[in-house]
Amino acid sequence: MPSKECRKGVVGGTFSLMHRGHRHLLRAAAEKSRALLVGVSSDEYASARKAHPLEPYELRALSVLLYLLTVDPDLEVEIHPLDDAFGPAYLDSELDCIFVSEETVPGAIAINILRRLLGLAPLRIYSVELVTDEKGRRLSSTALWGRFLRDPTPENLD
Repeated sequence: MPSKECRKGVVGGTFSLMHRGHRHLLRAAAEKSRALLVGVSSDEYASARKAHPLEPYELRALSVLLYLLTVDPDLEVEIHPLDDAFGPAYLDSELDCIFVSEETVPGAIAINILRRLLGLAPLRIYSVELVTDEKGRRLSSTALWGRFLRDPTPENLD
């Protein structure tokens, strides 16, 4: 396992229909962090931003936890509901790294601006490559839900 460069990292998302893209981001965070704070969008926050169905918060949070513990059984994991775009990432002084996909780097930069305004050290930003499907399209829960709702077969879930 690669060296643990971060004392306590942070990562966030909705994590609906846990797919390869989610696992790629979570694995990167777990492999570089001794402890990990994971923000999982609350049902209210996620449903206001997503047009597709969502599993309940508890199921999404449990899926994240179980996956992370398969990557690193010794990883200290805290899971918090997210009710906004920033969650605890801009307030927690113990954090030193943030893990984001290429498309959400601007959010990490905004978090660092807020941290500086509050007198906290900025987080080291790790940008993780997006995962694409067999046609080269960005893998997303929205696309998976769309395919699954049109053709509800297991192969349309990942």
